[in-house]
Formats: sequence, structure tokens, C-alpha cells
Amino acid sequence: MKVQIVDLPNPGILQIKLDKDQVDNLWKLARKYAPEDSKWDGNELLDIPLEQKQYAMRDDDDSFTQSVLMPLISDYFEKFCSTGVLPFIHRTTHYHDLSLNRFWVRAAEVNDYQTLHSHQGVFSFVVWMRIPFDGNVERNIQGGFRPQAGDFSIIYTDICGTTERKDWVLTPDFEGTMLLFPSTLNHVVYPHQTGDGYRISIAGDISLNSHITMDPVSPTELG
Repeated sequence: MKVQIVDLPNPGILQIKLDKDQVDNLWKLARKYAPEDSKWDGNELLDIPLEQKQYAMRDDDDSFTQSVLMPLISDYFEKFCSTGVLPFIHRTTHYHDLSLNRFWVRAAEVNDYQTLHSHQGVFSFVVWMRIPFDGNVERNIQGGFRPQAGDFSIIYTDICGTTERKDWVLTPDFEGTMLLFPSTLNHVVYPHQTGDGYRISIAGDISLNSHITMDPVSPTELG
């Protein structure tokens, strides 16, 4: 009897530990575009108005886009898309370049959370800048009742249609870590109940740039 394993192509997720200078650049942008009423002590956010705990920022000089995002997207296509599997479906007549579309900071306090959602881009990313708690401790505050407390989780269906979940337990060691994933993946950020200060993340979407039109998509690629 001869058994052959057939792996099905499937887009995945990149996890990246950013260099110090890359993290420092993000902190600089986060402080620069923070609301006027916010208060900082270096990279420590001391206070921010409730209605402004999520705010937009710009990638000055495209520094983060060119030094981090575009090289990672190339790595992503090389790793997961070499067989022709893409993390999105072409719904256009022509190819378009990819551009950073949205870029924002989120400051979360105790009991804050982000409900299950997806984004409208091609790729999305999140960088964990400040984690003032230990997710391993969070899980054990009420053992068995809060198994994903403080986690970042991606929810997806496998090839058999079963709902699966990939959890990232957030701890201070995870600061400076970035996740890059297809925007259509559903994800959620669970609330935490311990720690002092804000949990700070920086996120963004990379989308098709409708202003830059390239070669036409072939009939076979359109389906």
C-alpha cells in the first residue's frame, strides 16, 4: 500500500518581530498624530479622551510602507501564493498596485475589546506596541471561564467547514510583534482585566490602488 499526502494550498499568516528602529518610528508617528488632548510621557500614554481612543495617522515619507509593509507582502506572496492561490478574488478587469489605505492607533483600557470583524482591504496588519498585562494571568483569573481573556484571535473555517480559532496570548514579551494576514479573516480582541495603562496597537489595511492600473486580468484568472 502506497500513501501519498496531498496538501491543499491555503493562505496563512506572517508573524514578525520588528527591529527597534522600526518600532521607534511607529511610536514617533503615534505621538505625532495623537489627539491634542492626549497626554504622554515618552512612549507611555497617560491619558486620552474616550471618544478618541482610536485615531488615524499617516505614514510620513512612506517610511513604514517601504521598509516594512512592501517587503513583507513580497514575502507573503512568495511563501503562500506561489501556486496561484491568492488571499483575495480579482473583481477588476485589470491588476492594480497595492497601497497602504488606512493606518490607525488603538488605545484600550481594562474591559475594552474589539468585536469579531473583518476588513475591506487585501491585507491587514496589527502591531502590538504596549501590552500592560500578562495574558497567561488573565486566563487564570476565573479558571475555565475566561480562556481567551486578553487574547487576539483569528476565527476561520477549515476545508471541512469546521469553525477553527487561532489564539495569540498577549504578554509584554509580544510588544513589537506584527501580524500580517488577509483582510477577510475574521478576528477579535478580547478584553483584559488587569494591568496599569493602555494596551496600544497600531493597525492598517493594504488595498488595491484604483489610481494605478496595470495589465488586464486574464479570462482564466477571472474564473
